[in-house]
This record gives sequence, structure tokens and C-alpha cells, in this order.
Amino acid sequence: MQTGYELSLAEAQALAVREGWRQKVLVYVTRGPAELLVFEEQPGLPEVPAGGVEPGEHPAQTAVRETLEESGLALGGPVHLASYHWTRAGASQVWHYYWLQTPADTPDAWTHTVTGAGNDQGESLSYRFAPLHPDSLLPGHRFEAALPKLLAFLPQRGPA
Repeated sequence: MQTGYELSLAEAQALAVREGWRQKVLVYVTRGPAELLVFEEQPGLPEVPAGGVEPGEHPAQTAVRETLEESGLALGGPVHLASYHWTRAGASQVWHYYWLQTPADTPDAWTHTVTGAGNDQGESLSYRFAPLHPDSLLPGHRFEAALPKLLAFLPQRGPA
């Protein structure tokens, strides 16, 4: 079972540093107001770009870096949506959720070979745009936790 609670970005970062917990970033990449970028490492289990915050790196930098490494998309202007402290099987982590917007002419689907120095380096991931809805993501793993914040935020944004 996984439990957690929301914190401000500064509180979440301070807690992770104080406790020595891993910080992770999950990135919601949207195309327009209704499409979310997802990939499936295992069929039927959609995920979003994500990865660990490196020492000396701000979570916003991690969002941009992980999106580029995992999807090949070079995007800027990350928007912080939420940060949570999660505990699962007795282990705690801090997850930061960010939003990046991709241009309207981004392809509907593509495959990208992961770059960077992580465990997934060299892995091929197949990306596609799915409806922007919590059911579009891997259930029960909190990938969908900040989607309500993104959905509330998007109507305030103009076109890219």
C-alpha cells in the first residue's frame, strides 16, 4: 500500500534532503488541452517521463533533462504542479510533478532510444498521445496524482 501527502516544493525538497530520501520527478507533457504523452514499458501499463533528481540539480532541471533523455523532446518552461511525500513498503520518496507543453505539430507516435546514464539507457520506448485523463496512466502507482492540478491549470493557459 502506498500513502502520501502534498507539500510545497520548498518543503518537499527540504524534507528529502533532511531525511536522505530520493527525489523523483514525473513530467506531464501535453499537446493541446486534451492529450498527454505516455509510453508503455509493459503493454497496458502507461507511464510518463520520470527520473531521479541528480545532486545539485533543481527538480525543474530534472523535468527538462528526463523528458529529453527519455522521449527525445527538447522542451522548456517547466511548470511545477505539486510535490508529494510518498511511502510505499516502508520506503519514503519525494515526487515532484511538472508540466511541459509540446508544439501542436509533434507527431502522434514515435519510438526513442533512451540516452543519459540511468538504468534505462539504450532502452527503446514507444510514445503516443493519450486522452488527458487519470485513467490514461498506470493505476495505483500515483502517476496520476497531480493530474487534477494540471486539468485545473490548463484552461488558464493560452495556445503555445
